[in-house]
Amino acid sequence: MLDFLKKTSEKIENFWALLIEPEWITSSIWQITDGKVEIVSTSPATRWENDLIEPIDASLSSCTQNLPEDIEDPTKTVFGVPNSWVEGGNIKPEYLEKLKKICDDLSLVPSGFVVLSEAISHFIKQEEEVPLSGIVVGISNEILDLSIFDTGKLIGTTSVMRSISVEEDMIEGISRLSGELENLPSRIILFNQKEQELEEIKSSLSDTDWNKIANSKFVHPPKIEILDPSKKILAVALAGGSELGEVTGVVESGSVEEETSNVEVPEGVTAEDLGFTVGTHTIPVVEEAIYVPHVFKLPTMPKFTNVVKSFAFLPKFKLSLGSKPLIMVGVMIITLVFVGFVLWWFLPKATVTIFVAPKKLEENITISVGSDIKGESIDVNVSGEKTKSTTGTKTVGDKAKGTVKIQNGTAFPINLPSGTVLVSSSDLKFVTTKSASISGALSPSNPGTGTVDIEAGSIGSEFNLGKDEVFKIGNYPKAEADATAIDTFSGGSSRQISSVSEDDRKKLLDDLKKELIEEAKLKLNEKIAEGMILVEASFKEDIEEEDFSNKTGDEATNLKLNLKLKIVSTIVSKNELSEISRKNLEGKVPSGFVLRDDQVTYNFGVSDDEDKFDVKISANLLPSIDSVGVAKQIAGKYPQLAENFLSTVPGFVSAEIRLKPMLKGKLGTLPHIYKNINVEITVER
Repeated sequence: MLDFLKKTSEKIENFWALLIEPEWITSSIWQITDGKVEIVSTSPATRWENDLIEPIDASLSSCTQNLPEDIEDPTKTVFGVPNSWVEGGNIKPEYLEKLKKICDDLSLVPSGFVVLSEAISHFIKQEEEVPLSGIVVGISNEILDLSIFDTGKLIGTTSVMRSISVEEDMIEGISRLSGELENLPSRIILFNQKEQELEEIKSSLSDTDWNKIANSKFVHPPKIEILDPSKKILAVALAGGSELGEVTGVVESGSVEEETSNVEVPEGVTAEDLGFTVGTHTIPVVEEAIYVPHVFKLPTMPKFTNVVKSFAFLPKFKLSLGSKPLIMVGVMIITLVFVGFVLWWFLPKATVTIFVAPKKLEENITISVGSDIKGESIDVNVSGEKTKSTTGTKTVGDKAKGTVKIQNGTAFPINLPSGTVLVSSSDLKFVTTKSASISGALSPSNPGTGTVDIEAGSIGSEFNLGKDEVFKIGNYPKAEADATAIDTFSGGSSRQISSVSEDDRKKLLDDLKKELIEEAKLKLNEKIAEGMILVEASFKEDIEEEDFSNKTGDEATNLKLNLKLKIVSTIVSKNELSEISRKNLEGKVPSGFVLRDDQVTYNFGVSDDEDKFDVKISANLLPSIDSVGVAKQIAGKYPQLAENFLSTVPGFVSAEIRLKPMLKGKLGTLPHIYKNINVEITVER
């Protein structure tokens, strides 16, 4: 063979990026190519509940299934974790144990971790070429993770347990973090794995009155954005790449390097001979992955057919019938055509995802813990504090005071005890502040007299009466005795103040209870043994400490509550619950559908009998589809024709076909070898 057919390929090391979010796991295989991070393979997002090992194993397997056999699976791993896993710059001990177990069980070598919100911030900085000023919000079923960035600087992070209202949760989280900022950034970036839910939340937040948040620190209503879910794992990989070596960006999927890097060429043919450039990298060990500042987009790369054009440098021979050069050229052309055909026929791979509409099957049953199913009791202590604005009002003020002259027209002395009621001509009541004794009259024209201090019976300025006001004394007729104001009364006033109402205390207690119960759910799920399920309907709460900052009626604009709860719950065996479900559902599964344990959910309700629970079993029944048979039917077909066939699959909704490499024109068929086609069946998006 000629020198240009000599094989010289240099090995490039692959790495894992493993993103763990509440409820979701995503992984990718990446490498550094010519100073850029290149994503080799990415798994679909996988849900997880209690155990991480099995779903992570499935996610990693999904990434490696399309790798050529001569490429070893990576081991070095960069982890992406949510804010709630990190405290003081380090992963919390309980989550660190989880990561250690993942690495031990799956033979992974930990290279470091990156906080997802910080990786997203710097990913956006590179994409937009300016530091991020915004609020990054990760949303799960249980919590909201909020991070505020001011021109790239992380101001703070917090986690808020989700309530019924996402708006109130956002207000709570932003209020915790806004103290150091004069103005809040007018940009909010939402992310999770459910784009439909994010659209609903975005619509709801767009209608929010942001002026009531953090003392109106928003200069103008913030712009609400949704982060493309695919960018999260890319941000994690890019973070790892910055520590492994100096990287200047990322190679987008669809490049010729990505599409042809796994193609085997005949022995002796070099990558340079086929028109490619081979680079080498020395990659240091990473102790901690951090977020990185730049992402670059590359132009569209040459198509696979350009490989053939790479042979244009061959020497040109004179063609004469029967000459050796003509025979050599003919042999080489035939060889090239044959090699190209072999590569096109045997090497391409494809992943075909069929989205199907499941049939819904529901059944209501009652189970008894202890007899029908194994169960046990567990408990956890939670505590927290919450503050809310008061809504009550109260009238406060001072009482008017003055001095009156009492005239006694009777022949007998009058003794007036302290608290004697005097009534003005306008029916305003006053009382004496001390006792007084008034002597009897010496004659009808010379009554007995005396003075006494009085004060208004209530607060208010209307009690500030003028001089010479005449008062009726107790039960004495005015003809016998009366009182006259010596001077103008003063000091009477009233005003409205904010105060604590009983409803304020009740609502604050209810709201904090809900948050602590959600926190208890997380702690209980972490505490239960593998193979057990938490029965939320069994929750019993015991208030161990309840401390309000104010009593009902106190003047206050804010009310604070410190609360400690003990939550007791029942857990039951997951395997036994699955067996009970199958016994109740299997006879009702229609022909052509299958019942899978991972497609069954349980909703527990409280029964009238103690230790019994009403359970609503809901199952998504997926069509029974022969994946191998489908692969055989679509092998070698053009994608459009393959989709026409897939539309005949029971329950078909849509399909997604991913080809590697992506060829155009007449070459752009699915692999002709059916074993190179991976068919996946999943529930519609």
